[in-house]
Amino acid sequence: MPSSSQALKLGRRLKEIREANKLSQRELAKRAGVTNSSISMIEQGQVSPSVQSLEKVLGGIPMSLSHFFASVDDGTAEVFFDQSNLIKHEKPYGFMQMIGENLAGRKITLKHFYFDPKTDTGETPLISHFDQSGWLCHGEVEMTIGAKVKTLAPGDGFYLAAYTPCRLKNVSLLNSAQLIVATEVSAAS
Repeated sequence: MPSSSQALKLGRRLKEIREANKLSQRELAKRAGVTNSSISMIEQGQVSPSVQSLEKVLGGIPMSLSHFFASVDDGTAEVFFDQSNLIKHEKPYGFMQMIGENLAGRKITLKHFYFDPKTDTGETPLISHFDQSGWLCHGEVEMTIGAKVKTLAPGDGFYLAAYTPCRLKNVSLLNSAQLIVATEVSAAS
């Protein structure tokens, strides 16, 4: 029986993910509660599994259906980003750069904030629609989250819940400060 191109693509994708997770066909079958031959036939494109069957197989990895279909890499996506090629967004305190800013379908945002000496984000607190976590990699920054204030030193971090107001201030008169912040991107973005 000839294999459809969709079944072949799906089979290659399953094999790629299984091997990336260092699982044999036998181990995946055992974890998913299916036969070894089921995994083999899917990977060879001999069968096109139902949504329920594929979901069961992916449960052995574990991986959701949405991640299985959304995380296809055809080898053309950028994976490395040289600082010299990142867009500098000028800010009153210095600048901000973002990794993968123009990647379609990105799931996270990683931002690099650079604060010139004795600068801050302004009197009006910043508010994000998403949870954020960050790490200070250089300098000293006074951070105000709600009513809490702390001066962060290199290596210190924070977790900021969505819609929580915050302010940042470089307390040094001479040195810059650099902060790395990660944020999940909305599925709708």
